[in-house]
Amino acid sequence: MKKINTSILAVVAASLILVAGCYEGGVTQPPVLGYSGLIAAGWTAFEAGDYSDAMKSFQAAIEMDASRPAGFLGAGWCSIVDSEYWIVGDQYDYMAVQLDGGTWPVATESKTLVQDKNWTVLECIDPVLTDNDILVINSWGTTDSLVVDGYNVFIPTSGKPAMDNVEIGKWLYRQYSNRRFQYTFDIADPNVRALFVAANGFSNHYASVDSVTNGASASTVYLSVPFVDVKVGSDHYNTWCMYENVMTFEYATYSPPAEQLAFGTDAIAAYGILQNARGGNGDVLSGVAMLLGIADDDQYSFSHYSGITSLKMKGMAAAMAFSNQYFRSALGICRQAGYGLNIEVADSNFLVELMQVIETMLQ
Repeated sequence: MKKINTSILAVVAASLILVAGCYEGGVTQPPVLGYSGLIAAGWTAFEAGDYSDAMKSFQAAIEMDASRPAGFLGAGWCSIVDSEYWIVGDQYDYMAVQLDGGTWPVATESKTLVQDKNWTVLECIDPVLTDNDILVINSWGTTDSLVVDGYNVFIPTSGKPAMDNVEIGKWLYRQYSNRRFQYTFDIADPNVRALFVAANGFSNHYASVDSVTNGASASTVYLSVPFVDVKVGSDHYNTWCMYENVMTFEYATYSPPAEQLAFGTDAIAAYGILQNARGGNGDVLSGVAMLLGIADDDQYSFSHYSGITSLKMKGMAAAMAFSNQYFRSALGICRQAGYGLNIEVADSNFLVELMQVIETMLQ
């Protein structure tokens, strides 16, 4: 389990209706009859901060009629507040969506990419490679000597009859020693919302995703990669993403339901917030995708708590990424919301500055 940043979680908790101190005393529940009465009593208790009584009313409604979504929706929102229900809270949300006639909007996928000789599958955009860099990269497999700018990039020998990633890595290391590279690649799905790291199967190193941009037919991923020295036998490979290297990653998509009704939309929001409340035990991919997907509707609000805004949901998504130590992704979420534009990862107090930005979004 990854370490949870307690400061961020405290801000998230305070930003919701999760403050136990806001409720004093119990809500006197008048006798109610019927499904609608139980639902009304549940929301009355919920809005007053009596989440235990609210849950009892919603569960009674579910027992009375398990074919209607309102009871599941209320129980899902109560689950955010009561950690005893965290393990089943998302099931309440799922049932509310299904019974409301909607479809579950989030899906998780895994993908593998293999870098090509010309570096077009994963394209390097920073540093901007020079013509000499491209010449060296494209010379992979050559059996002729290659000298560039007076530097012997490759001299064939009986032990190494063709140029490979070793020589290319040495050349790039000579040009850009110890700096991170930024690559970009496309996923043929315009709905990718959450993707945090990509793994290089050759070096077993991970690259951090900076941001994901959704287009008309694809999503573009930007990631910063470590400039690593991997020793295999007597050979040193000096870059992260070379020809034939296999990259693997997981991501989550959010596809807006075509005809989602109010219960389902509120249940989707509850699911995302629940994953955030769970901290390190939450489903970070699905949770962030859900929060950002709902936040795309700038007019979204929850009728039983006016403090849930689109900006706050983006802040929760950034907080969730931060708590799981995906700091670059958290910054990318903030920047796409118009916050943290002046923060640089290289700043000595980067994490403090990022935390402050997230706190501002959660206010």
